[in-house]
Order: sequence, then C-alpha cells, then structure tokens
Amino acid sequence: MADQKYFYQDGYSAQEEKKLKRYEEWAQKSLEEVKEGVIVGSLNEEQYGAFSIEFWKDESLIWSCLKAEHDIEIVFNHVRKFLWRDKEFVLGAMSERWYYPLTSIEFQDQEFNYFDYIHESLKNDEDVATALSKLKNLETS
Repeated sequence: MADQKYFYQDGYSAQEEKKLKRYEEWAQKSLEEVKEGVIVGSLNEEQYGAFSIEFWKDESLIWSCLKAEHDIEIVFNHVRKFLWRDKEFVLGAMSERWYYPLTSIEFQDQEFNYFDYIHESLKNDEDVATALSKLKNLETS
C-alpha cells in the first residue's frame, strides 16, 4: 500500500529536490570545475553520477578524489575500464598512499581486493604482484 501511495504522490520530496538541484549544478561543469569541486569539498561521491562519465578517463580526477579521501571503492567503480589495463595507472592506484586498510579506520576489518578492478592481462604481471605483496605486508605489520 505504501508503494501505491508513493506512486501517486505529486512532485518530489524536499530531499529529492535538493539532490536534483545538485545534480543539475554539476552536470554543466567542465572537468576542471569538477576537479576543483573535489579539492574544495563541494563535490562528493553522491554527485559522481551528475557529471560526464568521460571525466573518469582523466587520472588527475581519480587522484584528486582519492586525495580528498573519497571512498576508494566508489572511486574505482567509476574509473573507466581501459585504465585498469594500464600498468602505470594500476601501480599508481596500488600505492600505499591510497591503500584502504591504512587510510580508513572504519574499513580496516573489511576485505578490499584490487583484483576486482585490475584487468586480466595485468593480474600475473610481476610488478603488479610485487606491489600487491608489498601492500599485504603493510597490512600484517
């Protein structure tokens, strides 16, 4: 019954209106404006859907989101797939600087697996394996 009541409701709730306005605000922004929004804290993970998915090709946007301590899983889920084939990008993403258990106390007990993101062609790469091993050692020390 509650679903039907909601279905017939006119307009949006105040919270939905606010979210739509924020989306509209970011939909018109350039890549540089989006990065600036991340840096100054006016853009967070909730607005990721508002701007162009093409922006997720830009590594500097990704690093800006991570520097701003945005949720690493949400950031990585938005990264364009081709970047996960780029060894340099993967090694940069695997830096201990961003490593989840070290950067976020609330997630220290949760499993985070870079292999969920890395392309198959790099999973057996010696440098990638070494970087992952280094992170695992940090976790246990």
